[in-house]
Amino acid sequence: MLTLQDVEVRYGSIQALSGVSLQVHDGEVVALIGANGAGKTTTLRAVSGLVRPARGKILFGDADLSRLPADQIAAMGISHVPEGRAIFANLTVLENLRLATFSRRDRRQVQEDIERVFSLLPRLAERRHQNAGTLSGGEQQMLAIGRALMLRGRIMLLDEPSMGLAPVLVAEIFRLLREINRQGTTLLLVEQNARMALALATRGYVLENGRVVLSGPSAELMANPAVAEAYLGAA
Repeated sequence: MLTLQDVEVRYGSIQALSGVSLQVHDGEVVALIGANGAGKTTTLRAVSGLVRPARGKILFGDADLSRLPADQIAAMGISHVPEGRAIFANLTVLENLRLATFSRRDRRQVQEDIERVFSLLPRLAERRHQNAGTLSGGEQQMLAIGRALMLRGRIMLLDEPSMGLAPVLVAEIFRLLREINRQGTTLLLVEQNARMALALATRGYVLENGRVVLSGPSAELMANPAVAEAYLGAA
């Protein structure tokens, strides 16, 4: 479904990605783990068109995304839940969800998808007319995920969905992601809680200094002593 081939990304003189290659297959959950500054966020931003690779290819099926603008990439079925949520605080929950449908032409199905989001996230249904800026941090993260669902994408990119949330809300977010995947959406997940990310994921990649240094099934990565010491902490 999604393939990165030797992708390099630079920010001026700083090389953020140095030949990153990875694959995400249809129906999978794939986790990207690594320390701060390893290149995880840049990888997602390159896929969604927010930064342009200096070299390499990003393939979505047979389409090369490397030179496409972000709006065209979103319209092809790739949604992005960014770090920090980036919701529109002065708009209501419902307005945030509707705004995500700008690239869709199937207007008659938009209401059906809103109801799907509300069935997955009943807390948002209760707050549909509330300004997004007045929601709690966990509710804002749910709204960011719900907004991504409104694109009806085939793959969702998630950047640190548990950041800043209490443990009970983190567990709720991960239950939501498991259900979204069960319903057919492929997930590419960047997450500071490496243990929970790998427990959810089918496979994982470890990034260090803009390079993939290790990859494999999640169970193998969790059992790897180097990964456990660097990223998993105490059991």
